[in-house]
Amino acid sequence: LGNAYAKVGINKTVKELEEEAADIVRNNIPNYDYVGDFIKGLRRLPFGNFVSFPAEIMRTSTNIVKRALDEITTEVKLADGTIVKPLAGIGYQRLVGMGVTTAAVPTAVVEMAKVIYDVTDEQVEAMRRYVADWSKNSTLIPIKDKETGELKYVDFSHANAYDLLYRPIQTILNQ
Repeated sequence: LGNAYAKVGINKTVKELEEEAADIVRNNIPNYDYVGDFIKGLRRLPFGNFVSFPAEIMRTSTNIVKRALDEITTEVKLADGTIVKPLAGIGYQRLVGMGVTTAAVPTAVVEMAKVIYDVTDEQVEAMRRYVADWSKNSTLIPIKDKETGELKYVDFSHANAYDLLYRPIQTILNQ
C-alpha cells in the first residue's frame, strides 16, 4: 500500500481495505436483506406490517455507534514505540454525525420554527396537551397561520427516520 499507510501503522492489503469498506456499507446503511426472520414474520401480521425499516434503523444505528467507538479506541503501536489512534478522527466524526442526525436536527428545526413564528415554550406545551395521543411525545414543529395567527403544528416525527431513537428522550423530557 505504500509508505503513507505504513507510517500510521496500517498494514493491510487493498483487498482487506475493500472488505473493510464493504463491511462499513453493509452494517451502517439500512438494507432489508439483513432483516431477521422474526421481523419478517411480524410483517405478515395485520398490526405490524411496517417493521423492517425501524428494525434496520435500530440495527444500523447501533452499528454506527459501535463502529465509531471502535475507531476512537483503536490504538496502533508504531515502530518507534509511539502509540497512535489513526482512526479516532473518523470515529469522532461518525459519532458527532449520528448525534446531529438523531438529536440536534429535530431540536434545531423546532427552535427555528419557534423563532420564525414567534412561538413560546409555553405555547408549545399548551399545544402538546391537545394533540392526538400518538403525537404527544413526537417532535412537534409549531407554525402559525399567516392570516388568523392560529397555532398549528407539523409532527416531524413522521418524517424523521431516526425518531425511533430520539422519541424515548423526548418522552422523558415531556414528563
